[in-house]
Amino acid sequence: MNHIDKYGNIWETGPWGFSTAQGFVAKSTDNGDTFHIVSPNGLRPNPAASGGGDTDIITDDIGNAYFADLEGLAAVSLAVTNDGGNTWRANPVTGQPADDRQWLAIDNGLTSSANDNTVFLVFNQQAFGWQIYSSPGSTGPTDPVGGVIYQNAAATTTGSITTNGRCGRLLFDPVNRVLYLPCNRPDHERIWKASVAPDQRTGLVFTEVNAPTSPGGSIGLGRLFSDVATDSAGNLYALWVDTANNNVYLSSSINQGTTWTTPVQVNGDPANSNVMPWAIGGAPGIVDIAFYGTASPGDPNSFPSWLVNRQATTAIKWFVYLVQVNGATTTTPIIYQVKASEHPTDYGQICTGGLGCTTSMGDRTLADFFTLAIDSNGAARIVVNDLTNQHHGASLFELTQVAGPSAYGTTLTSNNPSIATVTDPAGDAQLPHFSPLGAGANQLSLDLLSTQLSQPDTSHLTVTMKLNNLASLTPPTGATGILWLTRWQFNTTGDNGEESYRIFYLGANSTGGQPQVFFAGTGTSATSNPTGLPRGSGCVTTTPQNCKIIVYPAEQPATGTINAATNTITITALLSNIGSPITGDKLYSVTTLTFGFTGVNPIMMDADATRVFDYVVGMTKTPSNCPLGATCKVTGGGYIFVDPQQDRGGFSIEVKVSSSGRVSGKAAYKDSTSGVDFRTNLITSANFKGNTATITGTGTTNGFATTFTIAVQDKAEPGAGQDTFSIQLGTGYSKSGTLQGGNIQIH
Repeated sequence: MNHIDKYGNIWETGPWGFSTAQGFVAKSTDNGDTFHIVSPNGLRPNPAASGGGDTDIITDDIGNAYFADLEGLAAVSLAVTNDGGNTWRANPVTGQPADDRQWLAIDNGLTSSANDNTVFLVFNQQAFGWQIYSSPGSTGPTDPVGGVIYQNAAATTTGSITTNGRCGRLLFDPVNRVLYLPCNRPDHERIWKASVAPDQRTGLVFTEVNAPTSPGGSIGLGRLFSDVATDSAGNLYALWVDTANNNVYLSSSINQGTTWTTPVQVNGDPANSNVMPWAIGGAPGIVDIAFYGTASPGDPNSFPSWLVNRQATTAIKWFVYLVQVNGATTTTPIIYQVKASEHPTDYGQICTGGLGCTTSMGDRTLADFFTLAIDSNGAARIVVNDLTNQHHGASLFELTQVAGPSAYGTTLTSNNPSIATVTDPAGDAQLPHFSPLGAGANQLSLDLLSTQLSQPDTSHLTVTMKLNNLASLTPPTGATGILWLTRWQFNTTGDNGEESYRIFYLGANSTGGQPQVFFAGTGTSATSNPTGLPRGSGCVTTTPQNCKIIVYPAEQPATGTINAATNTITITALLSNIGSPITGDKLYSVTTLTFGFTGVNPIMMDADATRVFDYVVGMTKTPSNCPLGATCKVTGGGYIFVDPQQDRGGFSIEVKVSSSGRVSGKAAYKDSTSGVDFRTNLITSANFKGNTATITGTGTTNGFATTFTIAVQDKAEPGAGQDTFSIQLGTGYSKSGTLQGGNIQIH
């Protein structure tokens, strides 16, 4: 969820899973350049750790923020802040067991006063259906009721609106003063609506209106939630995905649902299969719509799951799309479609079965919906979960529209040039950023002023960080050390040889004020075994392969300097230690982050961050001697004898060098007698000489990181008794021999 308040601050929240008992709220006060956790209680405003389910956040016209968190299907917890997130008051709204999917809406009344504000809450109570509650808007920090105490808002004694199984977000239209709740029916979207008189908080009477039958004839439980939106004139829009053809449809009504336009398909090639649509209205007749789309037709539930087959999933690439519909209330609307994400944000299956995905091994990592907001310039703001890193999770980004038609009928002009340096304001590295006592002191050694990427030669990459003051490296109160980290993603391979926009980083840390340690790394994911064990070095998981917190282990050496006179830190690493990017590769979403940390606690104290930028790699040495313009490949598998008793060491290898010089692929080796179970994580070089290929890189053996060198010879067809295989690990393990079974081919 993302929401923009009256001051232009961007609030973001999302579920973290019942296994964590936590949700979270983050806030940006600098137009989306950086976000910080808004809570003095860890990750979420509610002090008790019993959440982790669906979340929502909304603000009113005087700046109060209201937060809702699902407490393990047992209750909905509500919280309110009157001071931008420093302090919160919370109270659970409990009912019968099995509460689910709550939504908030705000009625700001007819005046600018808090006295006529109302917060509406709807949630699905399994025994009685969808319940509608209300609370007065908060009047201040001493108000014990507003935003905290909720009552039945419906005219019925049960508070029930409908027993329809799946309903989307609650929406209040301030023009016509109507509440809308969209719900899925077998072949159409049903919208429940109630007129709300000024200051009315109870006795709401809901009636149903039905959007037109979907062209494909099938919505049912749908691709999750259908949606509604209203524009600044009060025109109503219904939005849904048809499960028969996976297209996104829009229909409009100028009379609150009495009559409707013929449904219009708003997606076009290459968005051929789509999920999770979300709409927001702008100027009269203008609607912005966001959804995930893929060029691969079919049911998203039927695609290969990353949890089961990582390589197969990458054939299905999901992008975030933004569609704008102009003249949406007419019979001839104009539709603009663009990829909002510059690279895929997910691969393979998207399970839309809710909690049922857990028992079916379905991939629900993307959760159930994402949202779109419009800022004061009419630019679209979309918060997305990027699952294309090696961990398949734990990376949230905000996409900002920088050019093109706005939702307000104006034209946005880009001022986002291609750069290799970004600046950052001084004084914004407070620890904490939010607390009952207000923001903490600015941490001078963590206060970023700029960050820059450069290449001193064709084999290295350097990050240069400018800080406010590096005279002292003493950690902030409550921390044992401090961390400076620059991270990015680029298109290479994941830990099973699959395509991945893998995370890499350069960093420096200081413990207890001591001199810095400089490092590079990438981090490995949890194994693809159903158990998810070993968990990998780069992510904290609570359930198999379910990445919750990305961590940044010091894996490779880097050189660095700290200059207290110029307040500058430089870190330089070999390109081969950070994935071997080649000329023309784009490093996506480069950002520098600073933290305080305590021991090995993976949840660090976020101090400062720079806004992201992309960096295009200049001239490099290629990680292979394969001629540019040609492709080289080594494939095969088999076994060698590893001892006189003829115990076997089995292997498989599939490594390719593209015509541009990019190396990709994977290899694995197992010697049960010696207890060696090795697999590659990243291949950094592949060199070919006649019938010999030599591969180097990093991998894991029995869950521990190691370097490796594999050399093979393709001497004959078939290869048994002729071809050779050798492996040397950084652990000291080394074996070689002639293939006793299998074959190797060098192409």
